[in-house]
Amino acid sequence: MAEVGKNIKNLRKEKNLTQDELAERLHCTRQTISNYENGKSEPNIALLVEIANLLETEVNDLIYGPKKKENRKRQKVWAVAALVAAGALQIVISVLTPFAKEYQWRNFELAPIYMLRYVLRPFMLVLFGWGMAQAGKAFAGIRIWEGRKERTVRIVRIFFYAFAVCLTVFGVLTLWTGADMVYGWYLSERMMRLEGVFDSSSVAHLMPWWLQGMFLQAIVYCGNSLDAICLFWGAVLGLCRTDKEEYEAAA
Repeated sequence: MAEVGKNIKNLRKEKNLTQDELAERLHCTRQTISNYENGKSEPNIALLVEIANLLETEVNDLIYGPKKKENRKRQKVWAVAALVAAGALQIVISVLTPFAKEYQWRNFELAPIYMLRYVLRPFMLVLFGWGMAQAGKAFAGIRIWEGRKERTVRIVRIFFYAFAVCLTVFGVLTLWTGADMVYGWYLSERMMRLEGVFDSSSVAHLMPWWLQGMFLQAIVYCGNSLDAICLFWGAVLGLCRTDKEEYEAAA
């Protein structure tokens, strides 16, 4: 409740009210107001509502503070946007996958199914995991790292950046491989249309063959666990991202 006292004090000063003036309007003593602001005693819910009305604000502003309230609103917007975007991507993937599979079997071309399975789907799962973590913070009020020691928050930030780097490397390799496949797909279609034959040895690749081979082998090795890894990546990024007020609370 010490934070509530600080919020009362800050909002009272914004209204240019003294402790005596606020006490008079609340029909209590100045010492009572002082105890609230210093965290020595706690106002009940009914009194919080009355204080909020007098200071022309909301009870949430007294509890969380105006800044935290705005941050929480922003988190809610981002969480909803991420989950909606993830849902839309899942619909797109579900609709296009049958066509990509049919094209694969008919033309022996992996590019379309690869782009859906290893580019869009991992991105969707990371986005979903991140959105769920943000929703937990925004709607459930989860603040895992708030009030922790500064050392703990710094370690959490290191984990955040480490996972962000791993995800970036995976994303670059995924997109690079996808671009190489799409480029080969385009050249094969063009060559078949113009010459009626396709010579794969004449295609210049955008990605070194050894690097692409290692990456594709790693993806195959991960198999179905790749979905869980991507979902975990997104959740960790969302949970290990410490907001500014969480860091300041630990400092």
